[in-house]
Amino acid sequence: MAATAALLAIGLLLVSCDAAQYQCIDPLGCLEIPPGSPIVIGAILATNGEQGSVGMEALQSVEQAVEDKDELLGHPIQLMRYGTDCTADSARAAATTFATAPDLLAVIGPTCTSETVAANLILLNAGIPTLSPVPSSLAAYDLADQAFAAIERIAVQTPGKTLFIPRQALLDAMHGSSQHPLFPASLR
Repeated sequence: MAATAALLAIGLLLVSCDAAQYQCIDPLGCLEIPPGSPIVIGAILATNGEQGSVGMEALQSVEQAVEDKDELLGHPIQLMRYGTDCTADSARAAATTFATAPDLLAVIGPTCTSETVAANLILLNAGIPTLSPVPSSLAAYDLADQAFAAIERIAVQTPGKTLFIPRQALLDAMHGSSQHPLFPASLR
């Protein structure tokens, strides 16, 4: 029993030392992803209503991109999904749900231009970048790859495999700069 307690104490010490090796200075903070925990990406796509077939194809493409990539920096990729109906109200509901997800890094979507402003303002104010609109399944796959590449460029990985994702840096990497037209002035 004493040996088990000692191993547990050593393990906790190593984990805490690993996290202490990186000090986040990003103005929006950093998301810490412990070893073995997933990198979470969201998809807000119009899988219902008139655009349902386009949204379903786009969702399948994002799922395929996740499956093809399999892992990112030694962490599995998890996809959160929210189906909308191509209206601003449904996109607002999706974005509000996603904005409260503490481990969500980025969102692919929404599908429709009418949804984009409503969703992006909520998500960007929460420090979650979006890549939208998603007009086709090919674009959805490419946007997922773009999100993965941005995460790989800015992630800080400690020797113990803990990832730190600076949120402002991710916003900038996904949009080229903080001057993106949908980037809230309060965050510039």
